[in-house]
Amino acid sequence: MIDIESFEPELYGFWPRRRVYGDPLHLEADDAGARVAAKACFLEIKSGPASPAEELRILLNEMTAEMRDQFSAFRELRRAAEAASTGGDEAAAKLARADLKAATDAMSLIVRTLEKVDQLQRQIARDRELAAEENDAAMGLEDARKRFLERIDELAEQRAGQLLAEWQAAGPPGQGDAAAGDARQADTG
Repeated sequence: MIDIESFEPELYGFWPRRRVYGDPLHLEADDAGARVAAKACFLEIKSGPASPAEELRILLNEMTAEMRDQFSAFRELRRAAEAASTGGDEAAAKLARADLKAATDAMSLIVRTLEKVDQLQRQIARDRELAAEENDAAMGLEDARKRFLERIDELAEQRAGQLLAEWQAAGPPGQGDAAAGDARQADTG
C-alpha cells in the first residue's frame, strides 16, 4: 500500500511532445507555475487536427494536473477531519472520521490513477520512439538502395570508359577480326 502522507503528486508532471535533453522541466509548487509549465508543453495547432496519440498525451497531461489539484484538496480535507476528530463532540468526531475515511479512499484512488496515467504516458513515449526507430530503419533501407544504385551507375560508367579507351586504341570490335580474315584469304588464294 502506498503511504499517502509521503506521496508527492508533484512527481507526476507534464510529458512534453518530445524528450528534451539537458535541463528537465521544473515545476513550481504553486498553481501559477504549473499553469505556465503546462502552457510551455502545449502547442496550438492550426494546421489540422492532432494525431490520436497527441490528443491522448494532452488529455493525460490535463488529467495529471487535475488529479494533482484534487489530491491537494483531499489532503487538506483529511487534515481538517483529523483536527475535528480530536474535539470533544462525539457527533462531530463521527462525521470527521467518515470524512477522514472518504478523503483517504479518494487519495488512494488518485494515487493509483496518477500511476496509471504515468504508465500510459511512458507507453506512448516508448511507442513514439519505436515508430521513430522504424522510420529511421526504413529511411536507412531507402538510403542503402539509393547508394547501391549509384554504385551500379558508377561502375557502369567506368566500364563504358574502359571499353571506349580500348575501342579508340584498337578500333571498333570485329574490325580487327575482319582484317585478319582478309589476310588469310589472300594467303590461300
